Amino acid sequence: MSIKVFQDSVFPRHVSDLMNLMHMVVFNGTDGEEQWDTYLHLRQKECVALGLAQYYQCSHCIEHHMHAAHKLERMDRATLKKNINSIVLFLRIDTRHISPSEKEQWVQAWQRFATKISVASGDDATPYLIGLAIGIARDDAFLIDFCGSEVKRILSAKDIDPRLAIGELESIVIFMKAAASKNRVVEKLENLLSEEKAA
Repeated sequence: MSIKVFQDSVFPRHVSDLMNLMHMVVFNGTDGEEQWDTYLHLRQKECVALGLAQYYQCSHCIEHHMHAAHKLERMDRATLKKNINSIVLFLRIDTRHISPSEKEQWVQAWQRFATKISVASGDDATPYLIGLAIGIARDDAFLIDFCGSEVKRILSAKDIDPRLAIGELESIVIFMKAAASKNRVVEKLENLLSEEKAA
């Protein structure tokens, strides 16, 4: 397998191999032998993964996807980090728990910010793809509807089938949820097991 995203002495090797394979399928549309059609650009996928990694606060995932997005974006790491952090900060506000006027203000501020990021990156879909991914991850009906409607509009205008692209996005969310859950605890489990050995 050409990529090793999961490497530690606790995770069973066959499961690690399966997760590495899933990474290849989700991000590259291939298992090394078979190739599948993809509907999101790799740059979009890596930015979504970086947004989810930041949302989950998984330092291993942040570093991995920051490196991958930086290579693809050709944007300096500080700007990329600032933009992704700003997007995630916006999306941490759970609009289910704010007043209607606060929600209206949030929508207007988000739209201005997303437009600014879109113009700078040349990609109007990515902020909304990250928003939809976080909405899916936390089962937030408002974010799913709000960002999902924009994703559908943007992709349809580019003659991309939104159903296929959103399905691909969902696979990133599922992969990142598993990856972050695993990678956040590696050091703790290694420490636990090294204490057992010492006892």
